[in-house]
Amino acid sequence: MKIGAYLILIFSVFALALSGYQLLMVYTHPVKYKEEIIEQARSFDLPAELVASMINVESSFNPNAKSNKDAIGLMQVKLSTAEYLIDYYNLNETISETDLFIPNINIRFGCMYFKYLLNKFQNINTALASYNAGETRVRVWLSDKNYSLDNETLYNIPYNETKNYVTRVNKNVRFYQKIY
Repeated sequence: MKIGAYLILIFSVFALALSGYQLLMVYTHPVKYKEEIIEQARSFDLPAELVASMINVESSFNPNAKSNKDAIGLMQVKLSTAEYLIDYYNLNETISETDLFIPNINIRFGCMYFKYLLNKFQNINTALASYNAGETRVRVWLSDKNYSLDNETLYNIPYNETKNYVTRVNKNVRFYQKIY
């Protein structure tokens, strides 16, 4: 075979591999509800790529997702959390479980809750850990020298599920930065 044929063969294999990788990335990192994510992220001064990454990890962009702990929709928001936020921010509205299956509403309350946690903890990874494991649990970890040296930042997360959650969200953010 001549060099030209080898180059064409190598280029073709490379192109196939690249397109396969891109297909895999689109499959594992869907891009849905882009306008809603941008709108709600902007409303709460959050990076859209972070919100998209959280949705990917929380529900794989399934608006009908419901956990065995009653977390609902794209961002896996509990009805009790949404009701708490309505009360906390003195919002003149009501919400039902059915409402939380509506993407824009779910993303709004997920962003509102994450911003609430970010304001409390002042650290994205600590807020992410709290979004996954709960605010009370994270406060206990922050007061334990095995997990935090400054009572503000977690350097070690004792729950594997939460540790993996924070890692996956941060890893996915890099992909979504290319899109948002």
